[in-house]
Amino acid sequence: MNDSCLQIKNLGKDFGSKRTLSAVTLSLEKGEIMGLVGPNGAGKTTMIKLIMGLLHPTAGSIKIFGNDRDTLSCSEWRQVGYIADEPILYDFMSVQKLINFNRGFFPQWDEEKCRDLVARFNLPLHESVKNLSRGMTTQLSLTLALAQVPRLLILDEPLDGLDPMRRLEFLNLILEDFTGQDGRSILISSHYLEELERIVDCIAFLHEGQLKRVVPMEQLKVEEKTIRVVFQKEPPETLRGMPGIKQVQKEGKTGYLITIEENFNAIYEACCSFPHFVLEIYHRNLEDMFHDYAGRDVNDRV
Repeated sequence: MNDSCLQIKNLGKDFGSKRTLSAVTLSLEKGEIMGLVGPNGAGKTTMIKLIMGLLHPTAGSIKIFGNDRDTLSCSEWRQVGYIADEPILYDFMSVQKLINFNRGFFPQWDEEKCRDLVARFNLPLHESVKNLSRGMTTQLSLTLALAQVPRLLILDEPLDGLDPMRRLEFLNLILEDFTGQDGRSILISSHYLEELERIVDCIAFLHEGQLKRVVPMEQLKVEEKTIRVVFQKEPPETLRGMPGIKQVQKEGKTGYLITIEENFNAIYEACCSFPHFVLEIYHRNLEDMFHDYAGRDVNDRV
């Protein structure tokens, strides 16, 4: 049985001579929340638009709920919620009329949830959509997306335009709505790494159109660390070449900053086994990893 609600295989997209995505392969499991991160121009929005059928791939395939994206039925598309990086709504309608309009497309529409979200966000039902602020437009978009009760929710930079309190409320709401719900999944792209780190199960790093790494958050917390060590004498090359070491930076004559992405226990024990003056462990977070992948070639070692 396939437990993936979204499967992307060797996905590529060219715009003329410019390659925006290259051979991206990843899988979003049922019940999983995946964060998609990368610098501006990494290809995040392009990938999301490809998933939603707003663009056609140059290469590769996309499956949603186990079926090819291009053959997805209307009833299956109704189970996909989407908030674009710049939500485009019918701004000539009032908020209430837009809600009424959307309700008609979704047999599974949850009216009670819709009313609750309208009240929670204090949405002005009789106000024209075109008069809403960016933050209010985002909240309206989330209301429409959650009221349709999607099995798969795709969010492209949904936190832009929200103040810190609203960002926290937005993420808490998503967690409340999706946590413990069988088979419901989220793909969320965001630059707000600290907030993202709180809610996701795994992180996918995109850089220059390439998928650099997909890492479970649990592994990030347990394995991703930096060891600062000052040895009494120069350690053997075998230590610096151990599997799982991402980067080695020299400090003085016998000091090193060793950045680890996996195999932490073995590397730590190896460091301890050589005579040293100082040995300290620094925990790394999502922002540290972002700079690793966005700021240099991931295979570089100093």
